[in-house]
Amino acid sequence: MINNDFKLWVEFPPGRDLAEKLEEMGLDANDLATRMGYTPKAVNDILQGNCRITPEVAVMLEMITQISAGYWLRSQIAYDEYVAREKIKASLSDQSLWRKSFPEEVNVREWVRQTKDDEKSLMPLLKFFAVASPKAWDGYYKDAKLKVAFRISLADVKDPYATSAWIRRGEILADRDPMEKQEQIPVRKRLKAALPEIIAFAAANKVRPKSKKRITYWTPEAEVVDDCMTGLQELCRKIGIRVLFVQNFKCAPIHGMYRWYKDVPLIQLHDRFEKRAAMWFTFFHELAHVLYHGKKGICLQNIEITHNYPEKEDEANAFAQKCMVEAGFEL
Repeated sequence: MINNDFKLWVEFPPGRDLAEKLEEMGLDANDLATRMGYTPKAVNDILQGNCRITPEVAVMLEMITQISAGYWLRSQIAYDEYVAREKIKASLSDQSLWRKSFPEEVNVREWVRQTKDDEKSLMPLLKFFAVASPKAWDGYYKDAKLKVAFRISLADVKDPYATSAWIRRGEILADRDPMEKQEQIPVRKRLKAALPEIIAFAAANKVRPKSKKRITYWTPEAEVVDDCMTGLQELCRKIGIRVLFVQNFKCAPIHGMYRWYKDVPLIQLHDRFEKRAAMWFTFFHELAHVLYHGKKGICLQNIEITHNYPEKEDEANAFAQKCMVEAGFEL
């Protein structure tokens, strides 16, 4: 794996190293210009960092200084990266309110990798969302460009910041454990065949074990998954459906979500339901979307969002109620 946090950049242009080498060799800028066939001004621009070292120049310097062309090119790239980072940091310096819009729990739970040097930086949060700027985040999540099975907007959601963090956390967890791409019709057939087994599993897991203490929103540990959750994940994975449990936020108390993510049907649930019955109803509701409503849709439960097809929500609720009755839950 590549260590993406390894810093190659330096704070000065390679011309500084070149100037030191010339002094060591007893040469000046005019001497170097003559040896390269360049004008003194062009060499001075290189020494001052006003002109980049190109591959052609790097090879020339190798012949004159006996220092490899690769060194000069790597030094130039490292300095270019430093300049680019400083430019981006400056452009983000007035975006602190955007960072403060996200729930503090995002950092407490360590979803965002942040060091002491990053306390005032937006970089860790931007990396979490895999976007380059707050403006890009707006375009992806709020301006109807969020790519799920189709494009939706979180602009009308009460707290789009917390909601987007919950959705993105699910994507990150899914990417850590890849699944084979699925076709819609085969998944539906396997789901229909396995539905009695899933309902029987729900019947056997109607109550949370007393030893399992419900954990608060502020608990910093990773998502807590008990044996029931693990068993459900395994059952669904055999069918070709991914089930994830991701802690939500008080400001965005989402219970569940259905979508297709990277050609795999995904059911994402809150991981800390107070009552097991609420978890099962939400799960069966989302399962109905997989069974009946195909790939072009997304459903967020227990949150204010406009659904284009309310009849599909009614159908999912009816399916969930039927499964709950068959599993022996009292409605």
